[in-house]
Amino acid sequence: QLARRKLRPTILSENAGKSSEGKSAENPISAWIQARSSSQEKEIKFSRKVALPFLSTIKELLGCGIQAGDALQMLSTRLNDPRQKKLASVLWDDLRQGKSLSDGFRNLPDVFDESVVNLVEAGEATGNLSNVLDRIVTNMEERRAIQNKLTAALAYPLFLIGICIALVFLFLFYLLPQIQDLLTSLGSKLPLATRILIGLSEFTLGYGWIVLILLVGGIGSILSWRKTAVGRMKFDQLMIRVPLMGKFFRDTQVMVITQTLALLLENGITMVQSLHMTERSVSNLWMRKSLVEARSKVVEGASLSSAFKSTGYFDEMALDIFTVGENTGNIVPGLKQMTAQYNEFIDKFIKNFLGIISIGVLLTAFSFVALIAFGIISSVFQ
Repeated sequence: QLARRKLRPTILSENAGKSSEGKSAENPISAWIQARSSSQEKEIKFSRKVALPFLSTIKELLGCGIQAGDALQMLSTRLNDPRQKKLASVLWDDLRQGKSLSDGFRNLPDVFDESVVNLVEAGEATGNLSNVLDRIVTNMEERRAIQNKLTAALAYPLFLIGICIALVFLFLFYLLPQIQDLLTSLGSKLPLATRILIGLSEFTLGYGWIVLILLVGGIGSILSWRKTAVGRMKFDQLMIRVPLMGKFFRDTQVMVITQTLALLLENGITMVQSLHMTERSVSNLWMRKSLVEARSKVVEGASLSSAFKSTGYFDEMALDIFTVGENTGNIVPGLKQMTAQYNEFIDKFIKNFLGIISIGVLLTAFSFVALIAFGIISSVFQ
């Protein structure tokens, strides 16, 4: 309001708020409610999950011509999500103190990564904040879509595996003990399939808890080892060398690299700085180490295509696109083309992987049911 009236305050003093304190003292219920709400606000913890919906809302408001400060002030009072509302309040407080939006983002590393902060800073410097936020949101939505595709691809096989495990335990712990006495009372020697079923049931009942403890302990040890610096590096190295799945993990990270690098270069950030920020968007530490070495080669004067070729993660098609982009002086269109191609590769892999896992689980379940049926029927016939 002061800016619209072209007024600038010369003296600011803070109100002690004695009247509100007096009212709170007179009304203990309202004081308790205020204390509870303030404690709940303090307990709110931010995470990366809130970044995409919050930036989407900010983008829509800025696209309507609303200034960033007015948008944050509006969101701090009208949002229903407590985390987004608290985030808008924190950023609005920073803007009221004279900080920029990028400075407010930089103070919240749990929500916004460095690449987002630098892009917002570049958008503020060029006066193109709305378009920059639009590209950031599009980039984050594409990453979210890939994660959702992977989750959806694994949901059905995991459901089938869960059903199969439940049926196996139902047979071993409930059905087989009931019919075991019947099978042994038939007199003659039981067939091999029936003896395998009975032995499997007895082993599970007698030593299953030991196997379960060893399995849980092994998984816990691997997770603890992965949390260490050396363990995380070695684990990430093994992940991209796993047969079949290793290529998927590698292509997913390469798509993140091309997507982030195109977004940074398109908004005026230099190549070396873009490479430095792109490294931090790669979750695989082993691949990140290779990118650091590639950036060092670019700083020393090597071409981008030769530096990326030394990593061993980019195929010949991608390297050719890098070479063409360097020759034409504009590598961004080539990076976008590579992102689209890798996205298509990942979609095909997920569909094929889903089909293979589904067929494998169904065949396993069918084989086990066939073994049960054959073991029971053959013993009765014998």
